[in-house]
Amino acid sequence: MKQVTNPDKKDVLKSVIFLSIYVAAISITAFLLLPKFWYFWGFIVLAGMLMLVNWHKQKTAYRCPNCGHVYEISFLTDLIAPHGVNKEGGWLLLRCPNCRQRRKTTVLKKINPD
Repeated sequence: MKQVTNPDKKDVLKSVIFLSIYVAAISITAFLLLPKFWYFWGFIVLAGMLMLVNWHKQKTAYRCPNCGHVYEISFLTDLIAPHGVNKEGGWLLLRCPNCRQRRKTTVLKKINPD
């Protein structure tokens, strides 16, 4: 397991920027492509979502609020798990591999060794 820390404001801002770019791209291309090239627009939506989920999976780990166990999740779990944000930060509804409790886990940032 890599080292982890709580995300800071810079990390939150980067996430908001990436999500905003994605939403803007699919919104603008919807007007341009949906009437005649709906299949290409669908590809853009799907490809963008998969890239965002992959980026999120590579940068995050999770802490169980019940036992404190820190763990990573698969790409598919990151794609389909319910996500949210509250006053403590981001969360995913996951089952801890250690205590087997299903809870809103704390999102942590992986630290890359330099």
